[in-house]
Amino acid sequence: MTLRLAVALALPCAGALLATPLRSRELRNTVRIGLALAALGATAFALPDLDRLSGVFAIVVSAVSLLATVFSTSIFPSRERLDSGWSNRPTYFVLLGAFWSSMLFAVASTTFTGIWIGISATTLATTFLVGFSGGKSALEAAWKYLILCSFGIAIALLGMLLLGRAGMAAGIAPGAALSWQALAAHAALLPPELARAALLLMVVGFATKAGLVPMHSWLPDAHSKAPASISALLSGLLVSCSLYAIVRVQGVADAVIPRLFDGTLLALGGASVTIAALLMLTQRDLKRFLSYSTIEHSGLVAIALSIGTPLGSFAAIFHALNHAVTKAAAFLASGAVQYERGTTNIGALRGLFASGSGKMLLAAIAGLAGFPPFGIFFSEFLIVIAAVEARDWTALAIAGVGTVIAFAALARLAIETQSSTPPPRPVVPRLALGTAATLLVAAVAGALVPFVRLP
Repeated sequence: MTLRLAVALALPCAGALLATPLRSRELRNTVRIGLALAALGATAFALPDLDRLSGVFAIVVSAVSLLATVFSTSIFPSRERLDSGWSNRPTYFVLLGAFWSSMLFAVASTTFTGIWIGISATTLATTFLVGFSGGKSALEAAWKYLILCSFGIAIALLGMLLLGRAGMAAGIAPGAALSWQALAAHAALLPPELARAALLLMVVGFATKAGLVPMHSWLPDAHSKAPASISALLSGLLVSCSLYAIVRVQGVADAVIPRLFDGTLLALGGASVTIAALLMLTQRDLKRFLSYSTIEHSGLVAIALSIGTPLGSFAAIFHALNHAVTKAAAFLASGAVQYERGTTNIGALRGLFASGSGKMLLAAIAGLAGFPPFGIFFSEFLIVIAAVEARDWTALAIAGVGTVIAFAALARLAIETQSSTPPPRPVVPRLALGTAATLLVAAVAGALVPFVRLP
């Protein structure tokens, strides 16, 4: 690991720690924003040390984390109970910085060991952030998150141990036995049965962290009870980092036994898309609705990976990145709406179009529904093209039905929340709205970038 990459990985957490001793709240917030900007710059400076896939994910992680930090300095999360030891402003920002650094570590690693350590560290940091409010429901969601995700990463660890053993049996040095490049290069020498079992365990383990059905039950509770800025990172980035891990596992699996996990990914993705889309129709809480939308989009990524073609893989990665930015914008907009109205109950949200936060939420809903020119439109279109090209009609049918149901749920949400006369409301800080607006601009601009090199 080079010095500039080490600085990029450490700066988010170190910056939060450096700002903590400052006495003035305004000075602390200014320093936090400045150091977060520096962390984004350090990530960009370290890009030559990363491969193209890791570099793209690292930039998205740092950009969205920066904007979540800015949002938090404007609208700080509310607390239901003041006697929670971790529910204070300095601890919140330190945990946010640790979460940021952990995700960067996961996507910047060159081995499965690094990915596992990074994703495990995110669990430790975010458990306290999920339960930040101190309320009974938030603490219950935090415990469920900790237990189920720990179970998932334990399964992934067991798979890694078996894969490391298979790598050493193939003659790979112990220090490189979990490097995906070394494993792919020695794929013909890996014991096939041991490698197959190991890779399957890793897929299941990381799928738990990605919120794929049937390992999804922690996600709606955790993402809906966390503060809006943390929900943006959980749904937008952490799920994407877990999907990134599955992409790396599939790369090795294809080298060992081509299309080894196509059926598994199709089953997980199809169940996720269908069940989450149906449950979106029944939700009456805005953040819980957006959480089920995350499961639906994770399922679409898994379906795209199951197609097993280069275009399918590209569409999956592109969709994960588009969803990361758009879903982060949606959660930040929901946080601004909650600040205005004091609730996320959909039945109590009316006339949001009259406010800036409501317009941001409507734009995010349009993006999640796949309206052009938002990036999700292009990535979903590519998934359809990949499925047709591969003649994978099962994947196309499941993705199509799930997307239509989710579209109906999103359309109903937009109509319910944007129509009728709004009640009196306070003015939302412009900084928070600017953050959500910046994320949406990034979602639109990012949609066209990959087409510069797309054949």
